[in-house]
Amino acid sequence: MMDKKEELKNNIMLKMRYHLDNQELDLLGVVLTDELTKVEVEAPETEIATVDNTNEYIMQLFMLKKAPKLAEDTVRQYTDAVRRLTDYCQKPLTRITSMDVEGWLNNIKSCNSNTSLNNQRRHLSAFFTWMRKSKIVTENPVESVEIYPEIQKPVDHMEAQEYEELKTGCTRKRDRAMMELLRSTAIRVGEMERLNVNDIDWRAGSVSVYGQKTRTYRTVYLDDIALKYLGEYIQERGCNINSRDPLFVSERCAHGKYNRLSDAGIRSALKSIASRAEVERRVYPHLFRKTTATNICKRGGTVWDAGHYLGHKDRSTAGQHYVAEDQECMRSIFRLRVATM
Repeated sequence: MMDKKEELKNNIMLKMRYHLDNQELDLLGVVLTDELTKVEVEAPETEIATVDNTNEYIMQLFMLKKAPKLAEDTVRQYTDAVRRLTDYCQKPLTRITSMDVEGWLNNIKSCNSNTSLNNQRRHLSAFFTWMRKSKIVTENPVESVEIYPEIQKPVDHMEAQEYEELKTGCTRKRDRAMMELLRSTAIRVGEMERLNVNDIDWRAGSVSVYGQKTRTYRTVYLDDIALKYLGEYIQERGCNINSRDPLFVSERCAHGKYNRLSDAGIRSALKSIASRAEVERRVYPHLFRKTTATNICKRGGTVWDAGHYLGHKDRSTAGQHYVAEDQECMRSIFRLRVATM
């Protein structure tokens, strides 16, 4: 369990979080750790903890120490699952048992698929793992809750003919440039949203992408077709290749300045392309990632090759050994699938 020194450090940081930025808070944490190792802290008599203040304290601690390291959507998913669980159990998080977790999941089973239940279980498990590592609890009660069986569906991806049909819905240069970038690089929609024109190395045909999930940079590649259509789109905008302007912008602009195309804007644009092409299947950014991964394997690449190119963070020893920073290896992976579509 958390000792009094750690508790004191956390309490000080919680009280200072409104007065310091994240970098200053991190420095404060380092200083407190250094100084508290030199003293002994005795436990004073405290008020009896209640369900509300115990859980609120833990949630505040999570938002202070763990949330800044996660994506906003991930934080929302974790905290939503935890609050729903505690509303059901009416217990402090420190006293939640595996039976409580299983009881709550069974309670929402009638209105959720097994996939959704497993997602809720995964969110709770991640939160309790953080609590265990923070020494708030001694074990993760979710670990002993069985995973719900799921029907394994075929991987959703596009065949070459479907991709050709989709091209007919491209009525603007931006449409085709977006599609070819997604096809060639298999980047995530959030990664695509943040790209600027000068992020592309036009001579090497490569793009350095920052992965929000892995918090690392990786290099992806553009084939000749992707470079062609991206170049035409940039030229149409009258944009210099060294410009720091957003790579993809909305059609409308205010005061002569283009607005960066958002995540929702990218999704909407792809949906409109599919509608104009009269493609009945659902078209979304992640579909291109799945298609690229499938094509890498079809052309002789391994699952490790596909996962590495897509920027998956694999924790196994084999995965860590394989994903050494070898750009020539990455280029060879890229060449395996250039002619697929």
